[in-house]
Amino acid sequence: MLAQTFRGPHNLYRRYQASLEGAITAFGLAVVVTLTLSNLAVYPSNWVWLIGTAIAIVGARSPMIGLSLSVVAITYPLFAINFYLAVIFIAISLLGHRYFVHYLGATVLILATPLLAEFHLHWLVPIFVGLWWGGVTGAWVGGLACLWGKIIGGIVGFNIDWLVMAGQPVDIRLMNERFADSNSLETLLLLVEPFASDPDIMLYNLLQIIGWAVAAGVVGTLAQHKWVKYRTPWSILIVTTVGGLILMVTHLALPYWLSNAVSNEAMQVVENPIEPFFSLLLVIIIGTVVYSVRERLDLPVAPKRSNWIRQRQSKPTPTQPATVSRSPFNLFKRSKRSNKQDATASQPIEKPREPVQVPDYNQLPEWKPPKDESGLIMLEMD
Repeated sequence: MLAQTFRGPHNLYRRYQASLEGAITAFGLAVVVTLTLSNLAVYPSNWVWLIGTAIAIVGARSPMIGLSLSVVAITYPLFAINFYLAVIFIAISLLGHRYFVHYLGATVLILATPLLAEFHLHWLVPIFVGLWWGGVTGAWVGGLACLWGKIIGGIVGFNIDWLVMAGQPVDIRLMNERFADSNSLETLLLLVEPFASDPDIMLYNLLQIIGWAVAAGVVGTLAQHKWVKYRTPWSILIVTTVGGLILMVTHLALPYWLSNAVSNEAMQVVENPIEPFFSLLLVIIIGTVVYSVRERLDLPVAPKRSNWIRQRQSKPTPTQPATVSRSPFNLFKRSKRSNKQDATASQPIEKPREPVQVPDYNQLPEWKPPKDESGLIMLEMD
């Protein structure tokens, strides 16, 4: 009954799978761009919604054009804030444009990492990229997601430790005060200073990035095994739990080793780790449910079987034994099935064929070329 209920939506998804997934990815990109432009407060509100709608529609049809439109839409506000910041953004967009288009879904997850961190959902990014893009690609995307979140946190003036950034709303308008009158060197220093103000802080941030990459790589490697495919959803539960535990150990163990690089706010989170445990629980539940549903959608569509067909199949067919009629004229008549059975029983049973012995190689006659074959090419070797 449940399979018949979801057969229609499943059939629709399987028929238009590429279009639906492209539309979902384009919608996610449009949401990220719309929220970013709303916080920058450069375009009028009506223009922001128009740009977001255009990105969603065009991106569903052509991901390259949708991403290009997003880059152009964000570049103008950056030029209004800081010229050098806009140049850096354009350079990164042009250098990685091919990879950003090819992995547009991963790109959207990377861009949405600071937004997800506000609701303690940022740990889902390395888990999802590992499940969907495998070990190597997942490790790269997981590390870039961690780096991008730290860059955005540093731009707005936050402490770029994920223990502190998690749960804080990102207000990009704070970027105006920090980058408004900065020259090229000051712009670079403002971008790099949160990462390298101290050697211990630099090592601390680097190890957090590596921890995200390792979690995504381990999840992607485990997800490629056959036992994960055949034992869903319990296998997915194990995989997501392993990835979440790697992230938790990364964030809670590093402060005890590099205590000089950790702020007081981060140590309070370490001593009372309610927020990391909440993120771990969300990773296990949401990651398992989403990926299990995704695996079920990739299965073939359930065959269509109605109740009317089942009733017809339950009725006796001509090949089944007919019921004995109570009519007096049919008492001494034999059914067609019984006649066929008697005819089959009267036929002699064939003897099983005896096995034929295959001749050995030495028993085969020696091959000799035909004498009257004019098209035969004779080769003679010394």
